[in-house]
Amino acid sequence: MQISSSGFGSGGRVSCSWRGVLVACLALALGASALGAAPEQPSGDDVRKFGVVGFYNPRLMYLKYQPLADYLTRHTPWTWQLEISTTYEKTVRELCSGELTMAYLGPFTYVRAHAACGVEPVARLNTAGKATYLSYVMVREDSPIKTLADLRGRRFGFGAELSASSHLFPRGLLATSGLDAGTDFTCVYFDHHERAARAVLLREVDACGVRDIIGERFSARGLRLLAESQPIPNFPFVLGPDASDPLREALLEALVDLPRREGEVALEMADWDAELAQGFVRTSDAEFDSVRAEARRVYGPEALTLPGSAFRCGGARR
Repeated sequence: MQISSSGFGSGGRVSCSWRGVLVACLALALGASALGAAPEQPSGDDVRKFGVVGFYNPRLMYLKYQPLADYLTRHTPWTWQLEISTTYEKTVRELCSGELTMAYLGPFTYVRAHAACGVEPVARLNTAGKATYLSYVMVREDSPIKTLADLRGRRFGFGAELSASSHLFPRGLLATSGLDAGTDFTCVYFDHHERAARAVLLREVDACGVRDIIGERFSARGLRLLAESQPIPNFPFVLGPDASDPLREALLEALVDLPRREGEVALEMADWDAELAQGFVRTSDAEFDSVRAEARRVYGPEALTLPGSAFRCGGARR
């Protein structure tokens, strides 16, 4: 799926349907050009691709991240094209190969990308004023389940295999409680956080793992918090391995410095989705060491290099 943030306004293209009005159409087009109403199409060198993994359903992905792509187009020297991928691993491949200039990754996907080709984070989310977030394990409000140990023999709903907050950290919580995935409970995969949460409401599974912002939304719909993870470093914006220093500085200026310096820009961000509305902070690779440690604890020493399918705990995919 590709969604471009670039394009022409309504006056940027003129459609001529009949030969009899061709001259009039040409005159209109020339007049619009002379007035500066039709912007020039940017050259290929000016267009940069910004990749996002499909954490949510496609419509929600567009609503969340297209405003950010548009913002980067306004506040950097380049036009940014939003690329929504269906898989975590595809986004990493395209980032490492240079097809994507920048990608917005989950923390576990980031540390795997860093191991694969040396990509580096430039900034990370500051959701609700915090540079970290949490993974929630949730059950229905009327569920008899009171502790993680009560999930023995039950069905657990995960998002995608490479999700930090909808798979890795819930698996870690369950393991700490003495539950072996696929043996002590049944694993069911739903790809997206909302689908896993909705499955609990529909009694398709008994519990789910989701990130905090999704869990808080579903707490008003009938889910109850059962357990939460340690703080997880928030989602990073990651540059490809060949990124230049001017590119990095331009992005830091747009994402971090400009909103702090100019109130109007901060207000512009405040209208975005709650995940993004509080802006971004600088970050570094070392800040994701806790994610590496948890991945190796839960999945073993090869957690950063094995394919995502290796982390499945024998469950079905819905």
